[in-house]
Amino acid sequence: MASAFYFLLPTLPTYAEVALGAKKNQIGYIVGVYAASALLIRPFCGYVLDAYGRRAVYLIALALFTVLMWLYHYSSTFFVLLVIRVFHGFTWGIITTGGSTIAADLIPEKRRAEGIGYFGLAMTFAIALAPFSGDQIMGQNNFFNLFTISFGFAVAALILALMVKVPNIRTGETKIGISKMFDKRVNRIAVVMFTGAFPYAAIFSFILLYSEELSIEQGSLFFIFMAIGVAIVRLIVGRIMDRKGPSMLVFIGLAVTIVGLIWFSYVDSFWPFMIVGILVGMGNGIIMPTIQTMAINMVPLERRGAANATFFSAVDLGIAAGSISLGYIAEYYGMANMFFVSGVILLFPLAYFFFFVRKHYEKHVAILKENNVDA
Repeated sequence: MASAFYFLLPTLPTYAEVALGAKKNQIGYIVGVYAASALLIRPFCGYVLDAYGRRAVYLIALALFTVLMWLYHYSSTFFVLLVIRVFHGFTWGIITTGGSTIAADLIPEKRRAEGIGYFGLAMTFAIALAPFSGDQIMGQNNFFNLFTISFGFAVAALILALMVKVPNIRTGETKIGISKMFDKRVNRIAVVMFTGAFPYAAIFSFILLYSEELSIEQGSLFFIFMAIGVAIVRLIVGRIMDRKGPSMLVFIGLAVTIVGLIWFSYVDSFWPFMIVGILVGMGNGIIMPTIQTMAINMVPLERRGAANATFFSAVDLGIAAGSISLGYIAEYYGMANMFFVSGVILLFPLAYFFFFVRKHYEKHVAILKENNVDA
């Protein structure tokens, strides 16, 4: 499923520019509209997952995701492409929220961060192999093969999902309300993820175009080096989180990403370009499982759907806002300056975490333990 998605994420901007004549400030909308639609659906997804159970919701969304993958063949105008992205964003929002919630249900509490880290390695392998593979499949603008193979991977994911046994966890409370869509305990963590998602919007929207601007061949290898960075830290981050807590990890993850993005604005050759990929990957590999584990640790098990929806909604909103706003910076001030600005933006979540999030997290974890509630 993730491979099907990541085949397209870095290659659709090229498709939009080459085949549909889109401008750089329009390209940002390709990522932005999918993230915005995923954001809109996640609150309802969290509510449905908690109220009705995980399996049926996940499978229906994955089936629709697969059908929409085939419809990229018919995106003959930029507007049609955006419409497909909107609906694809809906399904992506559901399957990522549902998949993470199912994983949390299956992992023992004492090894939750470690387990989520291992679960995330599947996404890491997709990030490593799919963007580069998608670029190779696309070749000299062979978009038909790109869309067809992406569809094939989605079909394979659907078949495999049908074989997974999922715990039947549900509240049975079907009356909908804002409090059931989100969990306010996770709001401060959501602020960190909203601003922390900005640079990844820039990377996925512009990395291939930036490598072309710098005359760097095989720019899609950036994603393999990025995934190497993620894999290096994912194997140890979960254990550290489970035993030592999140503070040191959040500081290191954001600091490494800031250094990488600011350096990115000065690179002009292959190896510095790829080293930045490793640094950004390490930052992502630390931040994502750490912050997600924090969100899950703060709520009882019957609220995991809402907690995951709050967490991923913040990521989606950050990607949507970042891809569109940074697209304009790339158009008028250049892509190098855009990456520099992305690094500076991350100073905010770094400060916000230590002033407003750390003690808030510790307080709510302590409340659950005092009440002997299974988080």
